[in-house]
Amino acid sequence: MDSQNTDNPQNIHGTVEFLLRRMRHKGDLPSFSDHIIEINSKLSSLKALNSYATGDLAKIILKDFSLTNKLLRVVNSALYGNLAGKITTVSKAMMMLGFEKVRMLSATLMIFEHLENKNQAADLKEAAIESFVNGIIAMNLAASIKYGRAEEAFVCAMLHNLGKMLVICYFPEEYAAIKEEMLQGTDENVASRKILGISLNELGTAVSRSWNFPDIIINSMETPPPGVIEPPKSEQETMRNLTSYAHDLCTAVTATREDAWKETMSEISARYKKSIPLPVPQIEALLDSTAAKIDDFSEIVKINKKSSAFLNRLATHRKSAAQESSVKIPGDQRPQKTIAGKPLQQAAKSPAVLAQEKKLIVTNGINEITDVMKGSYGLGEVMYMILETMYRGFELNRVIFCLRDVEGKKIVGRFGLGENSEAMVKLFQIQLGKTSDIFNIAISQGRGIIIADAAAPNIVRNLPPWYRESVAAPAFLVYPLIIKGNCLGLFYADKNEKGPLLTDSQCSYMEYLRDLAVKVIMQKHR
Repeated sequence: MDSQNTDNPQNIHGTVEFLLRRMRHKGDLPSFSDHIIEINSKLSSLKALNSYATGDLAKIILKDFSLTNKLLRVVNSALYGNLAGKITTVSKAMMMLGFEKVRMLSATLMIFEHLENKNQAADLKEAAIESFVNGIIAMNLAASIKYGRAEEAFVCAMLHNLGKMLVICYFPEEYAAIKEEMLQGTDENVASRKILGISLNELGTAVSRSWNFPDIIINSMETPPPGVIEPPKSEQETMRNLTSYAHDLCTAVTATREDAWKETMSEISARYKKSIPLPVPQIEALLDSTAAKIDDFSEIVKINKKSSAFLNRLATHRKSAAQESSVKIPGDQRPQKTIAGKPLQQAAKSPAVLAQEKKLIVTNGINEITDVMKGSYGLGEVMYMILETMYRGFELNRVIFCLRDVEGKKIVGRFGLGENSEAMVKLFQIQLGKTSDIFNIAISQGRGIIIADAAAPNIVRNLPPWYRESVAAPAFLVYPLIIKGNCLGLFYADKNEKGPLLTDSQCSYMEYLRDLAVKVIMQKHR
């Protein structure tokens, strides 16, 4: 690609458009980027955040089983020390961390999961590991200067190398040429401009903007001016300096010889002395802390420490520094967790273990709900927690919460989770007492009904036309919410194959969750 005149903003814009078009025509990036945009648009398009907004984001995250698990594992890890082990639902994570932090973290984890499965495995994994270490360093830096947005610094720094990862993934030949230039001593961004006509940072910034990432992420990708960096004048400059500092340290890990390590650390300390003042011993301690925390996240983001050239370089630098100062590096002496002599990540999960995990989702979810109900909460927030506990803990295809309308003549869908739930919610307009369909039967009997085979003739006769025509799940359940003989609402859930929806113990948990929902409604309508 011709690199002439690329400093002209108009030419840079044209280069970005060309590269974006090429990425859109390769593989699954369009559908993936649509998902990213869907997540990022949820906040920017809303004037006020409420339970419906958080519920919308929860629905998007819960579409992806792997993303849900990774998000909850990160939130419960050492990164969020005050929350470690306490969060079992996405809904609770948003209540505790805030909508914005969960949105940023989810979108970032999606990117890493997407790139994880591409062909350029070695280069991508190294770039992803470096990005991950970037994040940990930035988080530690934020804590060292008592900056209250450490979790956001983690996300921003992880995405600092987005342009590089996209080039590795979607332009492997061009990236190989960039690496050749770098082997000749050329700076990475200079090499990128020569080959692509644009720096990797500029590409990452442009893609982030097209994916509707918040300004604080986009601006954090900017490179500060050369020389000593002046004190920040805004939150966004503080974030940019943190991510740039982390990037410079990671670059030093890769590019610095052992005999020049102390000199490089001194240069970095001097460059940031006005904005993030850290003497060299504190930088060394920060890298020690980073090395320790890598273990906490290695399984979550599939880091293989032994095969990573970057992590081996980091370990070598830390070992040399420790020998000089006679200080042990924390975190490197941990015994590896095993099951029956095998590393934890290699041990296959038995059906009994999987069943226990599902049970824990339900029991932990119930504990979370009852804990939230002791304080101040919104009806929608708790209902989403209840729905999520059912959806994930019982492995349902779809769950929907319905509530009695103001006039009291029908039960209407309010919100749901699972396959096509947004469209399904609108279909639930159940007229009370006018028909003897399955919903009114459950309401009149005041108990839950579980249908294992919705195609059975005696069941089909009692299904309302709108349900047969537009929902028609092979198996479903209806649990009405009854208070003093009056139906205030109901839970509906289904699966994509016929057969028992719940075990006996799960039926007990389902009834308990229904009773919690009744209690929530009663407390909110006193």
